[in-house]
Amino acid sequence: MKIQFSKQSTEEVIASLKKEMTGRSLSDIVSMESDSGKLIIKISKLGTSTLTFDREERDSNIVFSLSSEKIAFAHKAFKDEVKEKLSGIIGKAGGKILQA
Repeated sequence: MKIQFSKQSTEEVIASLKKEMTGRSLSDIVSMESDSGKLIIKISKLGTSTLTFDREERDSNIVFSLSSEKIAFAHKAFKDEVKEKLSGIIGKAGGKILQA
């Protein structure tokens, strides 16, 4: 999975994503943070799943590429549903999902 945004800091991307999640049930279980430019998304409910994305700058854009994922056993059945919801939020925050 790759996510593209216009060039900005990882913290600005996180702020945009959090703003789009405000008032949604997903905001209760999803947290985001930056670590050395990486984007880390954690889903916490009946276990914790962690998606880690490496950051790469391309011309006037930045691309976050999924570099590791640790999916909690209880989340495996809902993995596609959560990714779909996150994709919608990414789009509303000004990003887009790139084909791998």
